[in-house]
This record gives sequence, C-alpha cells and structure tokens, in this order.
Amino acid sequence: MKDQSFFQKCCHCFGKEFKRDNFKLNHVPVDDFYISQWQKDTKSVYFLIYRWLLALFFIGVVFTCMVFQWSGGKFFIFLTDWGFLLCMITCVYGAVLVSINYCRPFDSVKQTWTFKIYWALHITTLILAVIITIVYWIFLWPKDTHAKSSTRSLAFNAFQHACNTGVMFFDQFVVAFPTRLLHVIYPLGLGVIYAVFSAIYYGAGGTDPNGNHYIYDILDWSNPGGTFLTILGVFVLCAIVMVIMYGSYKLRRLIYESFHNVEFDLPY
Repeated sequence: MKDQSFFQKCCHCFGKEFKRDNFKLNHVPVDDFYISQWQKDTKSVYFLIYRWLLALFFIGVVFTCMVFQWSGGKFFIFLTDWGFLLCMITCVYGAVLVSINYCRPFDSVKQTWTFKIYWALHITTLILAVIITIVYWIFLWPKDTHAKSSTRSLAFNAFQHACNTGVMFFDQFVVAFPTRLLHVIYPLGLGVIYAVFSAIYYGAGGTDPNGNHYIYDILDWSNPGGTFLTILGVFVLCAIVMVIMYGSYKLRRLIYESFHNVEFDLPY
C-alpha cells in the first residue's frame, strides 16, 4: 500500500506539471535563484566562489575555442560553440546574481524579470549541452576523421563535447530552483532558431571550414527531407532529455529531504 501511495504521488506530481501556467517563468520564493540547494544561510561565500569559478571556467573555454577554431568567424556557425557561449552567459549571469545578493539583498518585487531570464537561460543551456553531447557522439563522431587524427585532437574534441554536459548537469544538483517540464519550449525555441539560421546560411552559400556546403552533414539543406527528419528527431530527443532533467531535479530534492530528515513529499 505504501508503494502504491508513492506511485500515486508520482503520477499526481507529474500530472500537475502540465498546467498552462507552467509554461511561464513564475516561481516563489525567488531566493531559490541565488542560493544553493545545500546552503543553510541566505548567503554563502562558498556558493559565491563556486558560481564565479564556473563563470571563469566557461569564459576560459570560450576564449580557447575562439583561438583554436576561429576559422574566419566560422566559430559562430556551430551549435557546439553556441552551447559554450550559452554556458558562459548563463554562468556569468548566475555569478552576478549571487554577487549582488551577497553584497546587497535583492528586492524580489523589482527583480522579477532578472530571475525569469536566468531560469530560461539555465534550462536552455542544460538541455542544449546534453543534446550536443548525445548527437555528436552518436551521429557525428564516427565520421569525424579530423578529431581522430591525433591524441591532442581527440582530447580537445572529447573536452568540447562532454565537459559542458558534465558541468551543467553537476550544476543542476547544486542550484535550488525547480525544473518544469513545460519549460522545454525554451530549448525547443532555440532549436528552431538554429534550424532557421542553418537554412539561411545554406541559402546564402555558406560553408563549413572544410568548404562543405553545410554546417553539419546531418543538417544538409540540399536534402531537405533528411534535414527535417533530423530536426524532428532532435526535438523528440529534447523532450526525452527534459524528462530526465526533471527526474534529476526530483532526485536532488529527495536527497536534500533525506539529509534533513524530512519526509519526502515529491515537492512540486
């Protein structure tokens, strides 16, 4: 009976996620956007240091990728690099929020959109990072001969297509704000933007650094049918990853409640 009750709670909690209001970026308390799930006080110097280490890490990553992969500005055409830029923006944004609150507490009434932007950025960055890692290693890596040409290239490539997922997934267990299933619209929106960009880039005669008339061979607009199937498949994958990230949020809450000797009630 206890297991059945737990199952019913799971179903009820999952069902509540599909309310229309959950498309929006409203959450109370707003403190959750600038504190860690694990800190006891309203301010934490450890969380402040953590946020800035993350921000500086991705600033360094973006700078390094620009140096080695500028290719006359073609750095900006790749979704992987969009992902790193988003990681940098999101982490710097988060670090600034925590810093401001550490020096002078927020007036939550006046800062509503500040937190909404951060929430949308964070979930979009997290989902995009996982999508990039999955798509690259399953569909692009087997054909990427350049990445296999040397140990250095292999190591750099592995770093490019794995570290963003690892860091952002770890951060998912550090932050305090929730994950909403219907917020999948934000990474999907970015996906639409990138698909349109790739089509415009193709139509304008753009090429990749090797001279190919596409950015990725699985996104080759000379074969529109195959490209649309790729986009559809990525959108389905995005929804699946979102469910997994929602589960990781619930797991974080379960661990937190267990450590604090509180009965886990599947917080909404």
